[in-house]
Amino acid sequence: MRTFLTTLVCIAIALTALAVSTSAIAEQRSIRDIPVAREALLRTVSAKFYRSLLISPVDGWVVVRGNLVRDHLVATRIMHSELNGEFDALALELANNLHTTGFFTIDSQAPTRPVLLHLLIYHVADGRMALSFAHFDEAGGSQMRYYGSAWMAVLKDNGQWVTIEPRRRPRHERRGPRTYTLAVQRAAAPEVSRLYQIR
Repeated sequence: MRTFLTTLVCIAIALTALAVSTSAIAEQRSIRDIPVAREALLRTVSAKFYRSLLISPVDGWVVVRGNLVRDHLVATRIMHSELNGEFDALALELANNLHTTGFFTIDSQAPTRPVLLHLLIYHVADGRMALSFAHFDEAGGSQMRYYGSAWMAVLKDNGQWVTIEPRRRPRHERRGPRTYTLAVQRAAAPEVSRLYQIR
């Protein structure tokens, strides 16, 4: 059922993008225009869905900044908000519940590291879809490789979010209604990539 729902969402978002004229798409914001989004999402969504995101207009964008302490974020705060703050609480909840793994592959003496969590809002046939991903906000952050599964959900007419689960994930990856795992490594470190099957 989850896989079927994922397929429907992919189709809906692709059709929404195709319904917009070529000139309008050029003026619309997509993940191409959001810093680090293309790299961060490259291995955290399916290849087919990724291609749809490249041409799909983003309705709203929320950014949360936090400091990584061991495997979670602290001192989270909204750095960028749109759509009158309607989705700020959801973005903060996702940031507070974010789990990280693979950080042991990155050399650093810093006790904390800055992380940005993004929440993108799209219009789909079912209403609204939310997509969340995270990355390190530091020099070299855009060159890191990000794995795991991005968080996705559809907002239904009754106001409830229906989470779209990935088709497969490693057993150690934490996942929940408002929880997902960010796995990260530098390009030269093979440990994390061996645990994740690139889709």
